[in-house]
Amino acid sequence: MDPATVDPLPATPSERPGEPERCYLCGGGALTLRFPARGGAGVSHAAYACTSFGHRAHGPIWVCEACGFLVQWPAPDPVRLLEAYGAVEDPLYLAEKENRYLTFRRALGLLGPPAGRRLLDVGAYCGIFVDVAREAGFAAEGIELSRWAVREARAQGLPVRNETLSEAARAGARYDVLTLWDVIEHLPDPRQELSAAARLLRPGGELHVSTIDARSLFARALGARWPWLMDMHVVYFDRRTLPRLLEETGFRVVRRRAYTHTVSADYLLRKAAASFPAAAPLFRLARRLVPGRWPVPVNLGDNMVVSAVRR
Repeated sequence: MDPATVDPLPATPSERPGEPERCYLCGGGALTLRFPARGGAGVSHAAYACTSFGHRAHGPIWVCEACGFLVQWPAPDPVRLLEAYGAVEDPLYLAEKENRYLTFRRALGLLGPPAGRRLLDVGAYCGIFVDVAREAGFAAEGIELSRWAVREARAQGLPVRNETLSEAARAGARYDVLTLWDVIEHLPDPRQELSAAARLLRPGGELHVSTIDARSLFARALGARWPWLMDMHVVYFDRRTLPRLLEETGFRVVRRRAYTHTVSADYLLRKAAASFPAAAPLFRLARRLVPGRWPVPVNLGDNMVVSAVRR
């Protein structure tokens, strides 16, 4: 992989060190520190695993007063970030494999009929969605940064490559559908990556992007206690800012919908304990009382899918 394909957020520092000068999304100059840094682990592969328990540990997060876009600043070094994602190993993700299949089979319904369409899953991890899409009739493949995850996918005979979005776009392939499931919030330059996604799609091709919604009622109610304030989340979109960036990068937004994850009861309770330390003893007690393998659909209104077509 080429580390140069992952660029940092092109915001410039102000005269006061540590403060961004302008908004990445709208260029506005009024940015306020919304969430001060708390106990972040920095750029290490443990902080960037899909199943990381590093909730509410993050660098400084700033908000643009003009458009509401949230960004972690200073942004992680892009080369170190790429190295960290490449080194990720996440056996707990595979332990939740059955529920990942349930999540992605539900998500598949957002894509319409397969009809042999060519699909690229960006950030495919261990290839579970690629497998689901291929079973349904898509000509699906994936790209992923984690070398461990790519090995796991290939061991199951799934076509997942260790490649960045920009590298895939330079290769000249074209697809009918691109999916980014819980990926865009990790990207240091989402505008560049969405532009690469547009180059990968045929005109009229579909893009489906799921991410956390920083303007959801749940996120606003919890404020600094919102669990998804984490080191691995570099940018925080909402129901207004993500469509805006998609429109700016060659897409026409057609729909926004809620997104449901299915997890085991044990995994959910472990996540809750890490997210809300004061209540952790109650969650630990619940783990002893509730069958751990129960599948639990989770939809608190702070996960969304925005679907768009390439113009």
